[in-house]
Amino acid sequence: MTLPPSPAVSSSSPAASETGRRIRALAMVLREAPQADAEVLLAGLARMLDAHMGRGHDDVVSNRRIRDQLDNIELLMALEIERAGVRQTPVPVVSRAA
Repeated sequence: MTLPPSPAVSSSSPAASETGRRIRALAMVLREAPQADAEVLLAGLARMLDAHMGRGHDDVVSNRRIRDQLDNIELLMALEIERAGVRQTPVPVVSRAA
C-alpha cells in the first residue's frame, strides 16, 4: 500500500519537504514492521476509528480514547523507528499535563 500524495508534500517549501520526508520514512517503517507489531498497530487504528465513528468532535470520552490509542501507537512507532534506524535527529520530549 502506498500513501497518496499529501497537499503539504507537493509544496516546495523546506517545511513541507521535511514533512514529506518524515511521512515517507514512517510509511517505510510501517511497511517493514514485524507482523506482530503490524497487528498491534492495526488494532490500535481500529480502536481509534471505533471511538471516532458516529460521535461528535466534541465528545470528551471519545477524544480521550483516541488520544490514548495515539499514545500507544506513537510508542510502538518510536520503538520501530529506533529498530529500523530511521530517526536522524533527536525528538524533543513533550510532557503532557494529566
